[in-house]
Amino acid sequence: MTETNARQTFRYGAWVFDIDKALEIVEATPRGSELTRVADWVSAYHLDLLRPDHDGQPWSPIFGPDQSYFNVDHAMQTDLGTPVVIGLMEFDGKPAQLLIDGTHRMYRTMMTGADTLPAYFLTVAETAQIRER
Repeated sequence: MTETNARQTFRYGAWVFDIDKALEIVEATPRGSELTRVADWVSAYHLDLLRPDHDGQPWSPIFGPDQSYFNVDHAMQTDLGTPVVIGLMEFDGKPAQLLIDGTHRMYRTMMTGADTLPAYFLTVAETAQIRER
């Protein structure tokens, strides 16, 4: 997650997603949160490779947070009651989920050993609305 002009964003390759806009959509179109499996995101985003004592070269996996921008201290202070935001996109005509907001919460949940975390799920159309480029 980064901030652009005081707005929170999430970069995925060449795409940038507006987290604030995603939260505005959730607020404007209320929905209940659903549980998402932490192990799935740990595997997909390689969260188990993030180390609080990392002092080497910054690295960034194909999927997941860049070690140089990940703050373990911040992660361990996050509110696990706040749902993460998961977008839905289509790749080659197949749906695919994308964790847009909540990597630090997902990491903390992994570290505490919990199996699930609450999540808001966006539709394909809503995810397209928050994609800036």
